[in-house]
Amino acid sequence: MQSSISPWILLIALSATVASFAQILLKKSAMEPHDSIIKEYLNVKVICGYGLMFVGMFLTIIAYGRGVQYKNGPIMESIGNIWVVILSFLFFREPITKGKVLGNVLIFAGIVIFYLNWAEISPSLEFLVTDFGTLFSSLG
Repeated sequence: MQSSISPWILLIALSATVASFAQILLKKSAMEPHDSIIKEYLNVKVICGYGLMFVGMFLTIIAYGRGVQYKNGPIMESIGNIWVVILSFLFFREPITKGKVLGNVLIFAGIVIFYLNWAEISPSLEFLVTDFGTLFSSLG
């Protein structure tokens, strides 16, 4: 049985990664002292950060335009939370606590569970493949 996951979904994951790097740039800028309020908002890090945010948004729009189902977007965007923990450790030396590790493991497990082909694991679990919207609309 072939997977119904679009290869364009990886573009959404890339978008989340780009947005995570943008957040790092914006935080780095926010931590620095600035001579004026203008320089606080119009400096290279802020401009590049918002530029990366725009690139990430553009990648997401392309992915949706190429056929990624809307239910998949938020699932893949949650990869950004994992990246933020890793990048915060690398760039700001923020500690990776047990809570952050547990949270990231749960996020990753949720992504894996969401994309499992339940019908191949066990035919009795085939009802899990059905979209909940489709399932509930058939009840009414």
